[in-house]
Amino acid sequence: MDILIIEDDKMTLNLLQYCIENLGHKAHLAADGDEAINMLINGNFDLLICDVMMPGISGLSLVSALRTGRHYTIPIIMMSTLNNKPLLDAATAAGADDFLPKPFSVEDLTAKLKKYEKAA
Repeated sequence: MDILIIEDDKMTLNLLQYCIENLGHKAHLAADGDEAINMLINGNFDLLICDVMMPGISGLSLVSALRTGRHYTIPIIMMSTLNNKPLLDAATAAGADDFLPKPFSVEDLTAKLKKYEKAA
């Protein structure tokens, strides 16, 4: 799968890239929402993994814009260190398909990716 990762924390971004590539997928990296939009316009991705809290456009705003304004149907997994019901509800309302709490384990990431491998 071609996976676009949107994450402003370089350590988390590099860890996700390492894990995803070791699982046999191709990782594409964006440090913020603006960069991600440009990549989405010019690329073709099977899955998007997006942090909730980023500088500039938030992950929730980005996902909402992708779902409503641009009508992207790509599966989206939101990530956050905050793991509470209001945030999960907000992510779902914005259009996220799934949620990955941070810090995440390789096993949790692997399970999420397997879920979407079948759809790609």
